[in-house]
Amino acid sequence: MRHVREGVEMKDTTDTRDRRYALLIDSDDLILVIGADGKRNYVNKAFADLWQTKAENLMGQTFTAGLPEDKAHRYMQQMASLTTEKPSVSLTIRSGIDGHREWVSWKATGIFDDSGTLLEVMVVGRNVNEAIETKQEKETLQNTLNAFKTAINSSMICTITDEKGIITYANRNFCEISQYSLREIHGRTHNIVNSGHHPRSFFTEMWQTICSGKMWTGEIKNRAKDGSYYWVNTVIIPIKNNRQKISGFLSLRIVINKQKEMEEERKIYQRSLEEMLFMVSHEIRRPIATSQGLLYLMRDDVPTTTEECQEMVGYLISTIEELNDYSYKLNEYLEKNIIREPIVV
Repeated sequence: MRHVREGVEMKDTTDTRDRRYALLIDSDDLILVIGADGKRNYVNKAFADLWQTKAENLMGQTFTAGLPEDKAHRYMQQMASLTTEKPSVSLTIRSGIDGHREWVSWKATGIFDDSGTLLEVMVVGRNVNEAIETKQEKETLQNTLNAFKTAINSSMICTITDEKGIITYANRNFCEISQYSLREIHGRTHNIVNSGHHPRSFFTEMWQTICSGKMWTGEIKNRAKDGSYYWVNTVIIPIKNNRQKISGFLSLRIVINKQKEMEEERKIYQRSLEEMLFMVSHEIRRPIATSQGLLYLMRDDVPTTTEECQEMVGYLISTIEELNDYSYKLNEYLEKNIIREPIVV
């Protein structure tokens, strides 16, 4: 009879517990109820699913069962810290068995009687895996953007404008080379550094390209505040909002003054070669040809009175022929070394 009564009492206890926690069974949140003795009085299905087992396999065990010693000790301390003045404690940790851990935000709330004695602790967990991963993705993206920003600011000139071309951001490199302060360029367009070198059609074509959503690249000659000029290799990229409408433009530039100087020197060198070619072709070879013709005439048609005169004419003819050969080779060399195509440096 005693065993029957004990069985009835146990059944009553179980039924009472189940009725008490009936509303928690189907909750999407992870529910754990810990008794004053530190044992699990109740876990719902969502909690058991995280540990990939059945609820009855977890109940009756110490709530730290299966946890590493250091974590178990820390959670016991947190449990012991609950008071009527501070009845709750929260933390977000990766929970579950190895290979199936998820980020869960836990909140443990103590339930006390009138005398302040701890009766139970209600622990509610909410899966925040997606939120944490999203946060981590945002942090990774932000770190990547910061790295790009650092790389750009260390080596490039950067400006951002609105869709009308009004400058909304300029890095230090822009201010240094243009010699304008941020206050001076605030609310201005890039006309502030317009050198007047390029025709209006140059910028019209540029605006047509970027306003169509395409990237534009080109070389621009700008003028600094002190009147000095500088060349930049420029890339302009349209910035679009969520509706794919252009909201501004990002401009990246690299100073190419040395390249343009080399290009100009190459052009000057080319012009000098062309001038030399003209001189060789007209100013040197023409009198050589005339002299050569006269000497041939003297040798063949004019009677020579002395042997010395004949030798002198022969020597002059030989010299003129050598000079003519040299001028021909020089002319050929100049023809080969003059660049007819546009210069690319």
